Amino acid sequence: MNKGEPQILFAFSPELDTAFLQDLYGDDLHQAEMIFESSLNQLKAELPVAETKFHDGDLSGLKKIIHKLKPVFGYVGMNDLQERYREFEDGCGQAQSVAEIEPTFSQIIRISEQAIQKIEEELNRLKQFNIQFL
Repeated sequence: MNKGEPQILFAFSPELDTAFLQDLYGDDLHQAEMIFESSLNQLKAELPVAETKFHDGDLSGLKKIIHKLKPVFGYVGMNDLQERYREFEDGCGQAQSVAEIEPTFSQIIRISEQAIQKIEEELNRLKQFNIQFL
């Protein structure tokens, strides 16, 4: 960055791990926008698959989907949800039937839907900010 260029000032939402996101993306907010959008699309595509696996009683398939989605939350600064997914994935590996994980699965779906809303909000903020610098 040249001394004469204005510094880009964008603050990630406080509900997210802002220090982690700042470290991950730095001033490359276009990259952050792309990753948030990709993460959102992946969650929207894979969450219904997880629900199908659950309703079909496919613990192994459910565990694979959860494992696949787990890192998505890290890329958007939701490290607490990433940890919840890790715990749920472990639970899937230990359960004998979906009935054993049903209450936890319901929580995972609920927090995932809330996460989708938050990611959408943050993505919109990033898009609004980045459009200034096209």
